[in-house]
Amino acid sequence: MQWQAVREGYVIRFLHGEDLVGGLLDFARTHAIESAWVNALGAIADPELGYYHQDRRTYTRQVFAGEWEITAIVGNLARHEGESVLHVHATIGAVDFSTRGGHLFGGKAGATCEVFLRLLGAPLERKLDPEIGLNLWTLPG
Repeated sequence: MQWQAVREGYVIRFLHGEDLVGGLLDFARTHAIESAWVNALGAIADPELGYYHQDRRTYTRQVFAGEWEITAIVGNLARHEGESVLHVHATIGAVDFSTRGGHLFGGKAGATCEVFLRLLGAPLERKLDPEIGLNLWTLPG
C-alpha cells in the first residue's frame, strides 16, 4: 500500500493482491481515523458482495471469481464499540460490461485500487438499531 496525506484526508493506492477491506481498516486504526468518507475505483479480484434481507436480518453473500473493474466504491469509516468499522458498497463491472453491486465484504486489489478517504472532522459512532438489525449511525440531531 502507498499513501499520501492530502488537504482533506488521505489518498491510498492498494497494490496488486492487497486486501482492500482489511487494509482500509488497518489504515484507519494506524492513523486513529474516527470518521471518513470513502470513494474508490480501480480493479478488484474475487470480490465478496452482500445483499441485506431486513426481514431475516441476514446477508446473502456471494464471491464473484476473477478480475472485475471497480466502477465505484462508496461508503464510510466509523466506530463501533471503540473499533473502526467500514461500511462500503461496490459496483463492479465484468468484461462483457455487465455489473454487480452490493455491500463489499472483501476482495483483493486487481491492477490497482485508488482510494480517497475524506476525513469528516467529527467522530461517527454506530450502535445496534434493534428494529433494523444493523449497527447504524447515532447522530445528535
